[in-house]
Amino acid sequence: MVQETVPRAKDSSIPRLVLDRTEAAAALRISTRKLDYLIHGGEIAATRIDGRVLVAWEELLRFVARKQERPGEVEQRGSGTDQK
Repeated sequence: MVQETVPRAKDSSIPRLVLDRTEAAAALRISTRKLDYLIHGGEIAATRIDGRVLVAWEELLRFVARKQERPGEVEQRGSGTDQK
């Protein structure tokens, strides 16, 4: 289940609209390197503000929703064969 509520900054009632690379990767349970590949490949949109790469929370929700719409594309790891 995807958490659809916007995360909040610590000790704040103000919603966090964007996450830095580390936070975005942690939210998706992937490495920051994998996140970078997804950003550079155009699968996740990001913005740069003051030199920091930021990803909107809504963009992470859209990414997960797109992946859930294609259940037949689950990767088979360690099977040793290409399945198409």
